[in-house]
Amino acid sequence: MPNTAPGAERVAGGVSEDATPAAPARPAARAWRWAGAALFLLVVVVLFDAYLHLSKTYPENSDEANILLMANDMLHGNVYLSHWYVSDVPFITTELPQITLLVWLFGLHLNTAHIAAAVTYTLVVAVGMLLAKGRAHGWAAVARMALALAIMLAPQPGVGIFVVIFSVGHIGTALPVMLTWLVLDRFGSRPYVPVIVAVLLAWALMADPLVLVIAVYPLLAVCLARVVTGLFTGARGGGGLRGMRQGLLGRRLELWLAAAAGVAYLIVALGRQLLAMAGGYVQQPVPFQLDPARNWWWQARVVVHGLLEMFGAYFVPGNWINYLRLGDYVAEPAPSGLDQAIALTHVLGVVLAVWGACAIARRFFFRDADFVSQLLLAGIVANLAAYIPSTLAFATPLNVREVAPVLPFAAVLAGRMLGDRLLTGPLAAVRLPGFLRAGATSYGGSGRADGAGNAVPDGQAAAPSPAAGLTRQRDARGKDPRRRSLRLRLVAIPLVALFGWYSYGLFRQADTPAAPQPLAGLAAYLEANHLSYGLGGYWDASIITVETGGKVTIRAVTTTCLQPYLWESKTDWYSARLHSANFILLSQEPVNGFAVNGDVLLVLNHWSRSAYVTSKPPPNYYDTQSTGWPVFIDYGGYYFNWVPEISSGHYVIKNGHVVLVRTQPIWYYTARVYPFNLLARLQKTLPQVLNSRPAWLLKEIKQDLGKPVPAC
Repeated sequence: MPNTAPGAERVAGGVSEDATPAAPARPAARAWRWAGAALFLLVVVVLFDAYLHLSKTYPENSDEANILLMANDMLHGNVYLSHWYVSDVPFITTELPQITLLVWLFGLHLNTAHIAAAVTYTLVVAVGMLLAKGRAHGWAAVARMALALAIMLAPQPGVGIFVVIFSVGHIGTALPVMLTWLVLDRFGSRPYVPVIVAVLLAWALMADPLVLVIAVYPLLAVCLARVVTGLFTGARGGGGLRGMRQGLLGRRLELWLAAAAGVAYLIVALGRQLLAMAGGYVQQPVPFQLDPARNWWWQARVVVHGLLEMFGAYFVPGNWINYLRLGDYVAEPAPSGLDQAIALTHVLGVVLAVWGACAIARRFFFRDADFVSQLLLAGIVANLAAYIPSTLAFATPLNVREVAPVLPFAAVLAGRMLGDRLLTGPLAAVRLPGFLRAGATSYGGSGRADGAGNAVPDGQAAAPSPAAGLTRQRDARGKDPRRRSLRLRLVAIPLVALFGWYSYGLFRQADTPAAPQPLAGLAAYLEANHLSYGLGGYWDASIITVETGGKVTIRAVTTTCLQPYLWESKTDWYSARLHSANFILLSQEPVNGFAVNGDVLLVLNHWSRSAYVTSKPPPNYYDTQSTGWPVFIDYGGYYFNWVPEISSGHYVIKNGHVVLVRTQPIWYYTARVYPFNLLARLQKTLPQVLNSRPAWLLKEIKQDLGKPVPAC
């Protein structure tokens, strides 16, 4: 028998027996969800296209070329990268497999590196938006995701693009870390979550030691803070030991997650041992040292400069990028007035990021503090605290790639902590035009609906509408005039306009023509002169190798003794049994020059003139007029240098001043061609000669008026 008490059906949340049954969940709700997912995917695709164009505005270099060569080697079966010397970050489980797949799809080309960089940052932005959303729904979710996207949307040309959309670096490391926190956020205290967290952290840590700083240590610290908070809350509530025990039981997830962090570290340690036993790559140590003698204030200024460019907010005229030493820099042209205005508005994104960090910092030791936000803040603080006082920071702003995860972490923090606040404030009702009005819909009873479009029974108050949405309205007589009105939060209007301005800035930058490859002409010139295998500097070697598809192969060597450059290189490249290198590419290019020590060249010249070399260069050999070895092939223009004039071993001085004489033309690039395989003599014979200093070498050194170099 139904309860006939007045209002009983309202208390129970039901309707009277003779009322029209409530409509089931509308297909429109499911349609809106699918539409939201489709819109999200569309945004991701558009962002990828924009980021690909942005990446191409920065010319590739040998770092990216070496990563492509490593990926190509993995594609051909060398999964463990045997015989490789990798950098301090191997990327073996994260970006290298991704680039291997892209090399398989698009081939071994420099453009493949741009595609990989765009894919990586697009995924970082997409996962960051999902993590910023948290468990929110509706317009709250939209506000959180939009805020995070706005902050990460458009890094600045120059340092910003280099750090986040160009170089293979720590920005890609932020992706597996945020995926780990996303699992924790979505699945909460389910028993399998610590296992997944351990696996994901091990996956990331195997690829990049920075995960220790931005994920493992922060997880341990936050878990400790939350356990202590639980114990303190239980004891303060008057429960004594029983209360502390209850508080500890309430933090079981944190205890398991702390154990998962330790397990992840052990998995990686074991994995590296097994990899070494299997003959895998050799990893260089991280060049990290704390140096109290450094000028930390100066280093902090350089870091702030780099961070502002990552956020797209460096508006200072005279965009100084390449700091060479303290107070020494190479200036880049100042941004235009419009670009400067766009950068100035991006300062708001920096302010919101700092605001979000302060919001969680204020509640960091509260019992109900957001776990993921605590982890993100701890990661940011640990990353900056480890970088600023280190030797790594005493360089150009380009080195802020070491703190690249700060950008997505701060954006996610702002979305999670401030996104909901965008839904507060006064409402403005805007009447829609007639073609957007919809017909009346019956929801049962009088057909009334709340702001979310859900049916409301008779006598029950309708729930307030969300921050922005469509609501059906009725006049005083209860009739539906078949009208719709759009109700907006006033604060949303300028924020939407600002987001549109940011988007305009992004696509304005993406419309910039692609940067030309600076060594393409040199590579073609070497190929035209039939130079197929040689040695050179790091910044010229692999980029030419990939540019020519291996038709001109150059391997990096050191400047002092022409020894293998063991950084992102393979030992097989220097095998005289497998290869024959007959030229050295010297560079006097101002920024990344490669000038081999004079003593080494004297030894090679002596060998070229020795008795066992009986051949002479043929006439017009390599388009030169050389009559003996080595043959010089110059390219790229030249300049003159002024050096002191020397007579009888002393400087010539006139009128109290050293007399300067102009040198022979110094070419930007010179290939010195030799009549023998350089690889057969470099690794053993050349160091022995330079260390023993035979009489003929000392004689030539004296004649050359040079200074002996340190022993090899």
